[in-house]
Amino acid sequence: MTIPDGFPLPAARLLRRHAGWLGIAPLVALLVIAFAVPVVSLLRLSFGEAGFTLEHFVRIATVPLYRSVLLTTLTISVLTTLLCVVMSYPVAYLMATVGPRMRAALIVVVLLPFWTSSLVRTTAWIVILQGNGILNRLLMGVGLTSEPVAFVYNLSGVLIGMTHVLMPFVVLPLYAALRGLDLSTVQAAEGLGARPATVFFRIVVPLTAPGAVAGATIVFMNALGFYITPALMGGPAQTMISQMIADNVGRQLDWGFAAALSTVLLGATLVLFVLFQRVFGLDRLFAGGGTKSGEPFRLTSRGRTAGGLFGAVMGFAVAVFLIAPILVVFPMSLGSSPFLAFPPTDLSFKWYVSFFENSKWVGALVRSLEVAAVTVAGAVVLGTAAAIGLDRIGPRWRRVLETVFVLPMIVPVIILAVGLYYLFAPVGLVASIWGLAIGHTVLAAPYVFITVRAALKTFDPNLELAAIGLGAPWGTMARRILVPVILPGILAGAVFAFITSFDDVILALFLTNIRTRTLPKLMYEGVAHEIDPTIIAAAGLIILVTVLVLALDLVLTRKRS
Repeated sequence: MTIPDGFPLPAARLLRRHAGWLGIAPLVALLVIAFAVPVVSLLRLSFGEAGFTLEHFVRIATVPLYRSVLLTTLTISVLTTLLCVVMSYPVAYLMATVGPRMRAALIVVVLLPFWTSSLVRTTAWIVILQGNGILNRLLMGVGLTSEPVAFVYNLSGVLIGMTHVLMPFVVLPLYAALRGLDLSTVQAAEGLGARPATVFFRIVVPLTAPGAVAGATIVFMNALGFYITPALMGGPAQTMISQMIADNVGRQLDWGFAAALSTVLLGATLVLFVLFQRVFGLDRLFAGGGTKSGEPFRLTSRGRTAGGLFGAVMGFAVAVFLIAPILVVFPMSLGSSPFLAFPPTDLSFKWYVSFFENSKWVGALVRSLEVAAVTVAGAVVLGTAAAIGLDRIGPRWRRVLETVFVLPMIVPVIILAVGLYYLFAPVGLVASIWGLAIGHTVLAAPYVFITVRAALKTFDPNLELAAIGLGAPWGTMARRILVPVILPGILAGAVFAFITSFDDVILALFLTNIRTRTLPKLMYEGVAHEIDPTIIAAAGLIILVTVLVLALDLVLTRKRS
């Protein structure tokens, strides 16, 4: 069999395979240099610099303080995971049982916090939950309490903040599972006399359990390495392993012990990832809210029962929980009072003017945009080339490389941050936008790779073979045939890369200094000491950018579908 013009089909496929390896090589090189080398170098320190020793691990196992930190990390991660699963069922049920317009609104309610900076959300929760915050004033105003309740700087604050950040990882796959249920099964159970509660617990829960477990595993993996939320919303009793790693690097200067803690954290995360991959596969890691079209899911043919109505009300309450920080922060940023109040007594752009008149804030914003621009350019080129290349090589290597490319999304960011700091400090890349941009590209390129990889599923490889067989250079084929098909995926990947870079705090804490700090780092430093209205204005700007970016992504998603 030949392609027209006598170009042999085997030769075209061989050329395609070689081009695949060339596309993969740049991202592999980046991950080896800026991911594998710093992480492995850091982990090597855990076994001693002069010679092999298990001293640091013995210290972790025998010192009560460190055992307590490990237990605290595990306890908080388990509680956060349970809260995410329990709270996700009502909102996923509500999303699956309403009409298209309400469903679209609820999806935005879930996605908007998911895309909004975790630092912005944490800042908002501190404002809401603090002693003179909105929630305490509301409770005392209606007479439920006579004095402020300690919602923040303790376990409750950490759980609220972490659950809010991580819950979309469960909501989206669970919603997809509910929408994917075969309604005839539910109708058959109802026809046989099963009550709605029986249908839910005996049919719906078991059939949707894989989606819930997949989301819970992702939540647990992320929770183990959390840093920002427990650092800002917790107290000394809620110190987690990531905070201990940062403390041993920044204050104790004990690199070996920090490396040992990193090894423990990385080991636990990778074990969970391997189990996740074997049970569910990587596709579940990127499960979204896309669903089949059709009638809304119903537990009974008679409409909502009392239990269904209760579930819908609870789902609405969870949706309010997800969107509340954004609904609170933006109006507060428009007040003129130096004391944070909601609702604001008057409307003013005073704090936005203060933001743009202060060179410290403007300089941090400009640096964030500069780093994000470099990150987007690098991540789009490397991620797109890798996705195209992986599609052209044999299946034997495809699964291995796919796993390698998503590892930066799995490994806790604190480990990468400390590893890059250890690698970059001797060569002068710390306190440089280039060092930070390299780190952000490592984090962002996998997102581009995933979105482009998904877009490539709609591309027929025979079109490429035919074009090359007719004498078209590969560049012409890519420009005229391939790129137009996958362009929405490339643009969506660029959006993810921008958000990843613009919202990062952890890498910025280690790879910048007072002269090169980014906007999120400057906000973090302010929140850690005292929240002033200018920080709220900065948060409002980030929310505004996020809303615009989310709108762009929804447009791109609609074009892809």
